[in-house]
Amino acid sequence: MKFKFKYAFVIVLSMVILSCGDDDGSPAGEPDSGTDFEGNATAEYTLSFETSFSEEMFPEEYPSNPSFGPVVAIIHSPNINVFQTGSVANDGLAAYAESGDVDALVTALESQQGQSEGLFLIQTASNASAVGTSSFDITFTPTRTRVTFLAKLNPSPDWFVGAASLDIVDGNTLKEEIQTGLVLLDAGTKAGETYDSSSVSENNTIGICVDAPYAGDGPFVESLGNLTIARN
Repeated sequence: MKFKFKYAFVIVLSMVILSCGDDDGSPAGEPDSGTDFEGNATAEYTLSFETSFSEEMFPEEYPSNPSFGPVVAIIHSPNINVFQTGSVANDGLAAYAESGDVDALVTALESQQGQSEGLFLIQTASNASAVGTSSFDITFTPTRTRVTFLAKLNPSPDWFVGAASLDIVDGNTLKEEIQTGLVLLDAGTKAGETYDSSSVSENNTIGICVDAPYAGDGPFVESLGNLTIARN
């Protein structure tokens, strides 16, 4: 099914979250040169989110009404890093992972001070079912060639699936398709051993979720779904 967009923002960024430079050495905020973008051309892709959080696969304390979301796709320049495993979540990501607060995530993107300026687009859709496939279209430009994907697991203390800074450019060519499995991530901001636990704060780093009941006897790294980004 197609998502109905809840938000669509084009924002001039004054800060990168967990700011870092372009990994190919290009000046921050500038597009990669030599790609098959031409001038102000855009490249249209479809993002498909396939979920597989079933009771058969995860029987221990399986929640009564699970879902993922709100679903967030941030299409951004190469110098932006929205989240990174092994790093501490900022306030915006923490609010999203704990309660699905997209406004807090947007506010964090808008308000931070940083080393460079860049352009990004954030698209937000409603919740996705625990088992199924949903999709929506996203648009890349010469200055926005990467996408970061987020989908909170509901209910959970602060768990989400995500893919950070997927690059649509391969050398001088736009990729036809990107596929990646999505494991459950722990934002490290709330402690809890049940899906409904959320009251105890902690200050750990973002990492793969190995907590019960999701992980069982652990460590458990079974994929909760797949992300496919295919050129239209």
